[in-house]
Amino acid sequence: MSFYEEENPADISIEEILPSIKNYLPEINVKSIRFFYHGTYNVFDIKNEYILRVADREFRNIIGLEMIRRESRLLNFLQKKFDLSIPEILFIHESEKIPFSIHKKIPGKSLVFVIPNLSNSQKKSIGAKIGLFLSILHSEELKLNIKKHFPEQEEFSITDKEFINSFRLFWISRYKEAKEIAFNYLNKKEKIWLTKIFEDYLNEPDNFSFSPRTTHCDFDTSNILVDTTSNQLTGIIDFEDCKIWDPAADLLFFDDGSIFMKEILDNYEFTNQKSLLDRMKFFYCRTCVPYLVWGTLHNRQGMIEEGIRKVKKNMKLFPIE
Repeated sequence: MSFYEEENPADISIEEILPSIKNYLPEINVKSIRFFYHGTYNVFDIKNEYILRVADREFRNIIGLEMIRRESRLLNFLQKKFDLSIPEILFIHESEKIPFSIHKKIPGKSLVFVIPNLSNSQKKSIGAKIGLFLSILHSEELKLNIKKHFPEQEEFSITDKEFINSFRLFWISRYKEAKEIAFNYLNKKEKIWLTKIFEDYLNEPDNFSFSPRTTHCDFDTSNILVDTTSNQLTGIIDFEDCKIWDPAADLLFFDDGSIFMKEILDNYEFTNQKSLLDRMKFFYCRTCVPYLVWGTLHNRQGMIEEGIRKVKKNMKLFPIE
């Protein structure tokens, strides 16, 4: 969870949604609900027993409702595929006006808040389990099972060759979008840096020779839960972006120390895939762009500021050689 999501206030009040929540949890009152954070969803804790996720105002429509429905179907399929808990959506508010979901809360605290206080051995233990989790998530077997289970969804019926071709075109379009919008916020040095990040990635054929796999696509320490007493993993959350994608996008733990990253990769079954580290570097470095683009298109000044912060931070970690 980045600084922006932590500080971003809710864009809907508890009073606005309480009558609808009572359709599913009739005993709930205002005091039972605590705002947590605001990203794609406004996330609330209910009595430390449930998690309520209300779509951001840009998704309070049929698109947001379908996002929740899709995630629910996927989570139902993924249940019991892992040793770690993943969310199970209990209720969906089938409303285009205020789409939301409620699921049973998985115990634990986000690793982002815990990792600074962990010993090296504890980091290794957690990193090893994350590597094993990703090995299952990114397995060819799971991808084939998903394709078989969701034949009606275009993204799951596409062949690997078709995916790779469209994937490269996708990033070419994102590069164009970055130059048209994100570059407006960058100084000369930052533009040179981001240009190199995109062009090095797009001009290397090995970056498009991977096997696409089931990918979480928002896999960072904010979405990994840990028991703060035992320092053991308890679950993985926030699967709304999960799709067939480049699995390198789930390995961007550059901010969390070399010990932690090494243990993940040492226990990750697909570490030896061609160009993995270069793809990881690209996905990490370009994280500034969606903040700048979305913030501009939707008039979110906080997101623009977060995007500028990420540019400066990422440049320090990966300076131009």
